Amino acid sequence: MGAGPGAADLITLRGAARIGAADVVLFSPAAVDPTWLREQARADAELVDVTRLGADELLEVYRTVGSRLGRVVRLLAGDPALVPDLREQRETCEKLGLDVEVVPGVSPVSAAAASTGTTLVEPGADTVVSVEGVESVRELASPGRTLVVHAPAARAADLAEALLAAGLEGDVPVTVAYKVTWPSEAVLRTTVAELAAEVKKANLWRHAHFLVGDTTRARPRPGYRVVEGDQPARWTARARRPKVAGEARQTWTRRGGSTAEPEAQQAEPVVEQQGAEAVQAEEKAVAVKRGTKAAAKKPTARSPRTPARRGAKKA
Repeated sequence: MGAGPGAADLITLRGAARIGAADVVLFSPAAVDPTWLREQARADAELVDVTRLGADELLEVYRTVGSRLGRVVRLLAGDPALVPDLREQRETCEKLGLDVEVVPGVSPVSAAAASTGTTLVEPGADTVVSVEGVESVRELASPGRTLVVHAPAARAADLAEALLAAGLEGDVPVTVAYKVTWPSEAVLRTTVAELAAEVKKANLWRHAHFLVGDTTRARPRPGYRVVEGDQPARWTARARRPKVAGEARQTWTRRGGSTAEPEAQQAEPVVEQQGAEAVQAEEKAVAVKRGTKAAAKKPTARSPRTPARRGAKKA
């Protein structure tokens, strides 16, 4: 079962249900918090640190629990699909006559990209390669490709050397993600040239994920186009494509479709002159309209009633 990147609330609902129903839970303290695991498991469930077991001891656990029709949960860091020995473990359980279910989990690579607000796939860089260790980096790294390397942070200098040997420039961005979603999380954003120095400065040496490629480059807020010396401009539904000089104007018909109409070369000065005359006429009309409203609102003097009129009214 995938234990996710480390945070307890990133374990799937199905995974939490399997933990609550298990008789034995095999885990690694580096993959899941033992305190949280004890709270989620049954009171009579046995929690076993798998890092203290050898291959034969692990096999004996499977055989013993399977003989009494019990349930065993083996927690794996991240997503089981990214664990190299998943096939071997599954075939071993099938040879023992045990039913096997694989429960997926959240990958630490996805968590690392989410923590920085970046993506691993985008137009122009649609290939993602994930490798263990730095030995095959030189053969797999290439410009335009997103490379995910899971290796000890202590080998950051070797990784940078392999990336440069593969033809990558020194300014290619690199994101270093260590224990993402854990309280001790550390995320560094640097470049290939500065990778070794930044990792050493952060005092990282254990296993971490290195995300290499232009997809991890910091970008402005999505939906905005930053113009130097101006406020950020945002495209709206009424925004139009800038006009290109000499381009034919598109007119739309009632039935759909468009036809190109050539524009006169001297049309622009005439439009500008007509636009100026229209503005002057509009300003004049507004001034006249305001004067008319002011005259209409001006109070008129009332003539006093004469005695004769009052008398006539009484009569």
